[in-house]
Amino acid sequence: MRRSVHRPLQRILGQGLLTSRGKIHRKQRALLQPVFHKQCIAALSEVMAREIARWSDRWRDGATVEMAEEMTRLTMSITGKTLFNVDLESEAVEVRDAFVTVLTATRFNNLLLVSKVLEKLPLPANDRFRRAAKRLDEFIYQMIAERRTGAADHPDLLSVLVRMSKESPKKMNDRKVRDQILTFFLAGHETIASAMMWTWYLLAENPGPTKKLHAELDEALKGELPSVNDLDKLSYARMVFAESMRVYPPVWIMGRHALRDVNVNAWIIPKGSYVHVSQFLLHRDARYFPDPERFDPERWTLEATAARPKFCYFPFGGGNMQCIGEGFAWTQGMLMIAILAKRWRMQVVPGHRVELEPQLTLGSRYGMPMILKRRR
Repeated sequence: MRRSVHRPLQRILGQGLLTSRGKIHRKQRALLQPVFHKQCIAALSEVMAREIARWSDRWRDGATVEMAEEMTRLTMSITGKTLFNVDLESEAVEVRDAFVTVLTATRFNNLLLVSKVLEKLPLPANDRFRRAAKRLDEFIYQMIAERRTGAADHPDLLSVLVRMSKESPKKMNDRKVRDQILTFFLAGHETIASAMMWTWYLLAENPGPTKKLHAELDEALKGELPSVNDLDKLSYARMVFAESMRVYPPVWIMGRHALRDVNVNAWIIPKGSYVHVSQFLLHRDARYFPDPERFDPERWTLEATAARPKFCYFPFGGGNMQCIGEGFAWTQGMLMIAILAKRWRMQVVPGHRVELEPQLTLGSRYGMPMILKRRR
């Protein structure tokens, strides 16, 4: 099967890795694979850790924060640093706001069958989208030009892509660099923000796993800021993150087109059919995850994982369409757990109603206000 992408994503992302298909996708993936090599991710992990620690320093004991917004702004800040080496919180606020405008419109329109018609109407929202998209293009093309004429030896992904384009200008021109950067921005912050919001919610509601996590962090990190090399010591933290993405997968559904007739347990999916595959449903299949709504990180011991079929769990997709940035996402999520959970406990504001809101990612309809408690 191949993926199908809605027009609102295509009109902003162009022919990036998320929206391309077939041979174009395979060529792009092969070209971009070195960008997500372990060495590149390790170099960027230092940037991630500093941004997370800086964010933690802004929090105050006893304060109430809107955790959905906090995680969105934090992951956007991290993505700005790792993509462009730019501070979107202070140096490029206008660009950050343009990103927010584009993403808000895309979240809404991507779910509408009539979006192709709506985007042509002279609506204020469409005007805001076009202005924001134009501002993003100006910013990205300016950054590309600066890296081409100046030093491009930074570890950020834009510098890496520009270096690649100098080596293979036919394969990676400015337009292709722009498409990939916007693709990585969308995939690199929206999904992790959702995953982390739900992780803090689940830890707040389950004191047993939280106690185990804190014990591991205290023992492994000894008060130091973690590096990528420390993450191998945090086996329970990894299980917490895996279980959070099982209960509340950031990407909760994806679409595929059948390239040929497919037989699934005597049901024939005809060639050309459009099929929805839902991580949310399969991750809660009791055949593989008994008592599926219970948050239990122990499901992710090596033995338990090996006993289950591969595709009962796929938060990052699978096959040749599996997310190329999975290693990047795991590193970022683990560092956020290691740094923030080491310093803070989070508590959901008493009486707050939690209800799912499935958009591009799995959100919380009424937000996620949480009280911050500094760990002593």
